[in-house]
Amino acid sequence: METGFRFVVEKVFTIPGRGVVVSGRVESGTISVGEELGFLGTEGQWVRAMVVAIEVSRRLVEQAEAGQQASFLLQGVKKEQITLGTILVEVPSVPSAPPTPQLPIPESTQTTHLPSVSYPGSNRAIQPSSGVGRTLLFLLIGLIIILLLLIAQGKLDPKKWDPRKMKFEQKQLTMPQPFPEVVS
Repeated sequence: METGFRFVVEKVFTIPGRGVVVSGRVESGTISVGEELGFLGTEGQWVRAMVVAIEVSRRLVEQAEAGQQASFLLQGVKKEQITLGTILVEVPSVPSAPPTPQLPIPESTQTTHLPSVSYPGSNRAIQPSSGVGRTLLFLLIGLIIILLLLIAQGKLDPKKWDPRKMKFEQKQLTMPQPFPEVVS
């Protein structure tokens, strides 16, 4: 039984201007230059990368196979997306599924959805309310903490605060004196 390509990352580094290099052991299968690999990134997203070069035993080769220690130069990926132990696999070819029959949905059960926008380089949709509610909540909590600190320090006493009794000091502003004229 032939298994697909599987590679365990043991080392990751970047070659500026070229791409990301991963080194490790080919556990199963084969991979060639120009093929695409996939892996689960550090943020939980599926990432695809193109194999630009393969090095085995300090020699550039066109293919790596099971049992070999190899390094791959990858494009389309960032170093931060790969960690020690990441498993690279061949990108599965998904057969096209037959169309599913569409049943009419009664209008009473239909809901309207706002158009979604996805994050750059991702298929994950940005929801219209993402972060807005949390941001307002954090701002409100921050203001409450500041008020409590001011009350605890005695700088703000809610019992004494009455805007009708507040007195504002008016200071007389003085203009700076001009330089004396120099007579020569």
